[in-house]
Amino acid sequence: MAKTSTNMSSCAIPTAAQSRTGFQYGPINSQTKEIRVLTLQPGRFGEPIVSTLDVVSLKDKPKFEALSYTWGDRTVTRNISVNSCLRPVTKNLEAALQRLRYEASPRRIWADAVCINQEDGVEKCHQVGLMEDIYKSATETTLFIGDYIDDPDFPPYSPFDPNIPPGSYAGVQSTFALIKKLAQDHHIFYQEGDDGKEPTMPPHSIKLHYGCTEGILSLVSQPWWSRIWTVQETILPGSPAVQYGAIRVNWDVFTAAADNLAKHLFDKCCHASVGHGSHSPYPPLVTFYNKVWALVRRRRTPLPLDKLLRKFRDRTASDPRDMIYGLLGLAHDDAAAAGIQLDYMLGVPEVYSSVVRKLIQLRGDLCPLGRHPSQAADLHGLPSWVPDYSVTSEWTHYLEPSMLSELWAPCDLRRVPIQQQTNPLVLEVFGVVFDEVVAIGDVVYPSPRAEIGATIGTWSAMLQSLGNWQESYPAGDHEGTYEELWWMLICRGVLWRSESDTYRIATMRDRDLVEQEIPNIRAQRPANIDLQLLYWQRLFVTHRGYIGLASPNVTVGDTVHVLVGGRTPLILRKALLSKGSENQLNRFIYVCDAFVLGIMNGGILPSDGEPEKLQSFLLV
Repeated sequence: MAKTSTNMSSCAIPTAAQSRTGFQYGPINSQTKEIRVLTLQPGRFGEPIVSTLDVVSLKDKPKFEALSYTWGDRTVTRNISVNSCLRPVTKNLEAALQRLRYEASPRRIWADAVCINQEDGVEKCHQVGLMEDIYKSATETTLFIGDYIDDPDFPPYSPFDPNIPPGSYAGVQSTFALIKKLAQDHHIFYQEGDDGKEPTMPPHSIKLHYGCTEGILSLVSQPWWSRIWTVQETILPGSPAVQYGAIRVNWDVFTAAADNLAKHLFDKCCHASVGHGSHSPYPPLVTFYNKVWALVRRRRTPLPLDKLLRKFRDRTASDPRDMIYGLLGLAHDDAAAAGIQLDYMLGVPEVYSSVVRKLIQLRGDLCPLGRHPSQAADLHGLPSWVPDYSVTSEWTHYLEPSMLSELWAPCDLRRVPIQQQTNPLVLEVFGVVFDEVVAIGDVVYPSPRAEIGATIGTWSAMLQSLGNWQESYPAGDHEGTYEELWWMLICRGVLWRSESDTYRIATMRDRDLVEQEIPNIRAQRPANIDLQLLYWQRLFVTHRGYIGLASPNVTVGDTVHVLVGGRTPLILRKALLSKGSENQLNRFIYVCDAFVLGIMNGGILPSDGEPEKLQSFLLV
């Protein structure tokens, strides 16, 4: 049976004018999985919000709906009545409640800002830990994207009119109509794309002005799509609904639109991937696909926590710790097995370091180390070996090389030994120094293929200038000259299988496939080389003549290490000694993981029976 969170002086529901100030939260029982549920009393749009807040136990399977939204500016608030008291909420939440409230009957909603006492750290940890259960238990979930920029009493409009303001009521109506057309597998053609010639359009095609897609871009540019919490709030519910203002469609419509766009973008059967004007870096329909598909894939295929943390680096959170906590509900088994728990009493560096250390122990390898190659840590006090999850990456829809590290299984791969933690910000690893970097090349950035091809050309020119090109490559997995093995470096040791969108390790039998594509990179997309794996990478040469690819951060003097638990070689850098650390000459800064031609299959580490040959390195 529900119980009210605060005492009410009367059974009658007060008006907003009758409400008093001084709202206070009552206690909840964490042992019985209690939560609070907000009951919106009936009212018309625009009237003050009047509600009650009740405590219920999830064990009793209460009926309620869940709300996904963004808080917005916390300094801009509106008062609502909760249990006869005035309670300030953000403008965004008040707008969502206005749209969700029924005119003739109550509606029970779970909304985090009101239902959790945000000032109580202990309660917050407990309630956030229940969010997986909350969103799975809700009878329905509303993904509230935002509200119109005008009143719904807008003059009649024609669908797909390019002059409609994108964020207006009519603009949102037009945008949702276009998404429904995509969900019905319509081909998209633009008036601007035919150069006066009527294109040959297949059945189920629509022709519109390119400006009509402005609404799609406006939709997925709303803050809701950039917040970390909305990821699990979309993935956990069975069948959420997307709502913009009062306009509402089921998430399945967005899913179908993304599925169909995937085919059209790949087949290039219409103008879906075509851009006009100043849109950057992608046309609106491609941006829509990237945003929606990232969520669709995770609803279909769960990922372990370490990969989720990499996949959603384009998201943000007002509390940097939430970049991890906001995803725990999607990897509950991983979090429980690793012993990862919410704790808002810990500082951000401690939270990040603890999670990475526990993921290393859970996995038994070093894959959780490091950060996106385009990033540098901005968080003060964060060790070099810990990714800075608070730094937003724009390139999460690209595949970074470290995401394929699990393809590599060196013959001497073995589990990272469990260590006694002495300093939570220092990680001790074991292995050997393989070589030192003596030369580096230019960086390949995400750019047109012509620019990528030009940078690859500078790499080969650098090797030729060093006199290596026609020389035999050092001992390793592959025999031949640098020129004969060049193709293996360009594909970064893996081949992309476009028919299944998967990867496999390249072998010497693949040489002809790759070599014939390298000269044509500037002209057409390769079928076997995935150019994404070259983004944010630069060529480096070692003292012994090995060549490899690593992040832009690598520099001359860095050392290549092969470590226990490492699926790929790692680049480290000697740390500057601080006062009192004279006896710790083995202190290193983690730079990045690397592809080193010839040693990816292992055979570098001493055998299990020779632990005395392993060196200790302290990553700081």
